[in-house]
Amino acid sequence: MKQLNLLERSFKLTKIGLFFAITSSVTTQVMANETALWRSGMIAATTAAYLTNALNADTMLVESGTSGDVLFLRYSARWYAEKSTYLSDDFQITPSLQIGYSKWQDGFSLSHADTSNVVDLLPVFRWSGDDLPIFDFIDTGIGLSIMSNENISDKEMGGPLQFNNYLGAGWQLGKKDQWEISLHFQHYSNNDIYDENSGINFTHLSIGYNY
Repeated sequence: MKQLNLLERSFKLTKIGLFFAITSSVTTQVMANETALWRSGMIAATTAAYLTNALNADTMLVESGTSGDVLFLRYSARWYAEKSTYLSDDFQITPSLQIGYSKWQDGFSLSHADTSNVVDLLPVFRWSGDDLPIFDFIDTGIGLSIMSNENISDKEMGGPLQFNNYLGAGWQLGKKDQWEISLHFQHYSNNDIYDENSGINFTHLSIGYNY
């Protein structure tokens, strides 16, 4: 038994050693580009969060869109309330809380001066039911955002705190409606709490998975 345990431990240590060797090699190559390193880590962590649902979310979303020269990619988690409000037998409103992290980028520049990290806290209300034409649901919301860079492209946002309005419509897919796809419009501005208030409008595509 002791010999077996020693063999198992040796095998585990060998695997751990190989893992760190490969990781160190990849990290050394990637560190030549700090932005690539940071984004690789973000993608890996986000993928792990989606696969494991570590946040215990009801829905996880990937959203991407544009506003002129500004591109953005956002990862969001959403938690729905247990109860919905029924306006009729076939039409309801379900409240939820959505937290998202996005990367805004001016064109395809990799410079930190041309990017902004944005965190959104957004109550979202889903309108759904058979009475709704064309779409399976409509999402509306208004919330707060914090951004790391208040100036991006030709936009002067004024400061780190912003308000955002959210409107989207889409469809549920799959045998158990586990997938959803939607089109969205989102507006960011500071409601004139700062001297500068350019504001910015995004149109984006959202793909979500319902756990």
